Amino acid sequence: MENQAFEARVEEVKHRAHGRWTEILRALGVEQKLLGKRNAPCPMCGGTDRFQYTDKYGEGNYHCRGCGAGGGFKLLQGVHQWDFVTALKRVEEIVGAVPAPPLAKGSGPSAERMKKLAKRIWDEARPVAVGDEVDRYLRNRGLQMAEYPKVLRFHPALGYFEKAESGRSRKLRDYPALLACIQGADGHAVTLHRTYLLDGRKALGHASRKVLSAGINGAAVRLFDPTDELALTEGIETGLAVRLSTGKPVWAAISAGNLEKLWIPESVRRVCIYADNDAGSEYDGQASAYLLARRLRKEARVGARRSVEVFVPKAPGADWADVWSARLEHKKKAA
Repeated sequence: MENQAFEARVEEVKHRAHGRWTEILRALGVEQKLLGKRNAPCPMCGGTDRFQYTDKYGEGNYHCRGCGAGGGFKLLQGVHQWDFVTALKRVEEIVGAVPAPPLAKGSGPSAERMKKLAKRIWDEARPVAVGDEVDRYLRNRGLQMAEYPKVLRFHPALGYFEKAESGRSRKLRDYPALLACIQGADGHAVTLHRTYLLDGRKALGHASRKVLSAGINGAAVRLFDPTDELALTEGIETGLAVRLSTGKPVWAAISAGNLEKLWIPESVRRVCIYADNDAGSEYDGQASAYLLARRLRKEARVGARRSVEVFVPKAPGADWADVWSARLEHKKKAA
């Protein structure tokens, strides 16, 4: 219910802001030279003339040849280094705040209840082992390992729930599942990510992946302990592919939106961001990667050295797991 209320709030603010983004952005401190609909340096990834603000659809639209397209909220996040909630609040101040409906008693699970549920599910699972359904799935993706990260587990029969029209959740069936522990800045578990499996494949296509509870806000699946170097990806499978191809320690952000918010240990001196190529959709992968890179550069302490690099696959729609898979296929054909 809390998540539904937040989504309704976002949609209402978007509706109120539609067609007014130029004045909103100007009021919130975005320089006029960026809003003149002429080529300019990108506030997220630099350059000289790669950025152009168009407001083409009345949503504060812009396009950058370096980090892709976006709208008013993403532009505010990039210019001011705000997270999405901060940007939302500031836009609300201009278009009018949307009152959140009161939450009925017992209408949603408490944080404590969700923590207990996550612990119960985690304890029901066991470490990934050769021959189990998770190992089978990862082998089919070319991601098999002699020893899998401890933050991944295999659950033999995890319930898959779907919301009915009444708003209540109903159980469809049990599936084997890959569990991933999502950890916050303090190293404690925040929630779990679940990938439902069947016969060595994802059981339900895109719907196979679910985070147990919302609000991960910069937490990550810490696949491998960082050294002075850390690689970052969106997906877990992409993270394993990067590990296999480079040997680097990797954390997975789970989503593009969370990638740009990731907390990185101060001890990490080199950050390598392996973005998804979302050229076929809204460029979210590239945009979030460059927003993170920009934030990390700005956050570096005075006198501290931290290098940040962004890597994007050449093929539109590809991620680094696809690149790894293509490399394996090429080796098979050459053998």
